[in-house]
Amino acid sequence: MTNNQMTESGIFVHQFELGPWDNFIYLIGDRATRTCAVVDPAWDAPTILAEAEKLDVKITHILCTHSHFDHVNRVNDILEATDAPVHMMGEEIDFSGFKCENLVRHSPGDSLAIGQHLEITMMHTPGHTPGCTSYRIPDALVTGDTLFVNGCGRCDFVGGNPETMFYTLQDLVRKLPPETTMYPGHNYGDKPTATLDMQLQTNPYLILPKVEDFVSHRMQGKTPNTPLPPEPKWHP
Repeated sequence: MTNNQMTESGIFVHQFELGPWDNFIYLIGDRATRTCAVVDPAWDAPTILAEAEKLDVKITHILCTHSHFDHVNRVNDILEATDAPVHMMGEEIDFSGFKCENLVRHSPGDSLAIGQHLEITMMHTPGHTPGCTSYRIPDALVTGDTLFVNGCGRCDFVGGNPETMFYTLQDLVRKLPPETTMYPGHNYGDKPTATLDMQLQTNPYLILPKVEDFVSHRMQGKTPNTPLPPEPKWHP
């Protein structure tokens, strides 16, 4: 599945699905210079590089929403091909011990310019992991495993915290315009993207008004501090 959107502001968002866990990979960039960032490069580097070649764009930055292997297990391959800087929130680096060449440590609110028209702001959105990051771009938010279409990220894995996730989501609702388009980290919903106002009508994790109700719903049948499953072998 691919979803390519060109905006009037001179930027593009290219979404495509990759891997056994329905991950969405993103190329977000500047139309004028044909430069872009790849968000959460995982599962198969040749496929990701081929998408960039198909669009005639150059990957100049690598953005990581968090450190789980299904979002970063091809960072080094993309890094080798592009020599791009790798951006990750400092809290996530400290939590995970993630290391690679060209790693840039970030703080909440940091921004990154790509080309002539694209500015990306890094929003600290913990809950799935301590350093989860969502990437704010004009009229949209790339949410990783913080917010899905009609869902949100699991909070039972090591580093997850359902109370933190509740307040993260409430904060997003307060800060973002209702027409903001959400670009999730997995294809788990009935559509690949949704606006915040649509999600406020249908997403149970945004509708539950009390933290205790949210925690009960999110953690039902789950065991806190569950290790991630082993990385599966997968080829496209």
